[in-house]
Amino acid sequence: MPCPRGAGRVADPALTRDGANLRFTGPVTLATVAALMARGRDMLAELPPSAAVDLSGVTRVDSAGVAMLVELWRLRAADGCSLRLDSVPDDLRPLLQLYGLGELFGVEVSG
Repeated sequence: MPCPRGAGRVADPALTRDGANLRFTGPVTLATVAALMARGRDMLAELPPSAAVDLSGVTRVDSAGVAMLVELWRLRAADGCSLRLDSVPDDLRPLLQLYGLGELFGVEVSG
């Protein structure tokens, strides 16, 4: 018997603006970062000088997702603005520690 359409499918990634926050949901991985980055780049100008990235809805993150977060931070810093991470998923912390990025994002990464 064939599986129902969409069975076992991972939730689609999304990026929305919620006040002073960018909110990611779903996977933030090599397969999704190009689309998320294009949308995020457009949203950066709409944010106040001090903004946050809410990662509470992220279901999976890999090194490509980390690279995208660094690029968003870099673009904000180039404009003299800040970007911090909120609700960091547990699977992101080891990557931030590995790449030495905890301090950049104001995230405690040591366990």
